[in-house]
Amino acid sequence: MEVFDCIVKRRSVRRYEKQEVSDELLCKLVDAGRWAPSGSNIQPLHYTIVRTPEQIKKVKAFTPGMSAEVPAVIAVCADLDLAARKGGKLGCETLAVLDAAMAAQNILLAATELGLGSCVIRSFNPEAVQTILKLPETIVPQLLVSIGYAARTPKPPRRKEIEAITSWEAYGE
Repeated sequence: MEVFDCIVKRRSVRRYEKQEVSDELLCKLVDAGRWAPSGSNIQPLHYTIVRTPEQIKKVKAFTPGMSAEVPAVIAVCADLDLAARKGGKLGCETLAVLDAAMAAQNILLAATELGLGSCVIRSFNPEAVQTILKLPETIVPQLLVSIGYAARTPKPPRRKEIEAITSWEAYGE
């Protein structure tokens, strides 16, 4: 699949088939995440893959944004101590968050290419998820990505026209 086609085809999937996602595919998704850009090449991210129904149920209890039965979740986490040591306040407060977002986008696009549905989730309790996943104090979950085979693929949302969102050389021109 061409990159642009993958970008246009990607949807936030919230309903999944009750089919497991293989370890091989989940590792490919993490590999896609690790190749995302990293501010100052700090690479503060850590990925925790959650697959067992029991563990997913625990995470879901603190994740109102996760609306369905989910076969797998990838927690995109940032080592904020490493980010602060290598990038100072900017590294900790901004670059680690941007790194997580870019890694999640790579995961979403790779999932689409692999025939999987996915949805990025930020509406969760980070402290509770950190505890459930037994993450060290400095490793903080930034985003969750649900992964599975789509039971239903949403229609594409309406997008603004390019002319409505683009300026040339200066705003409004």
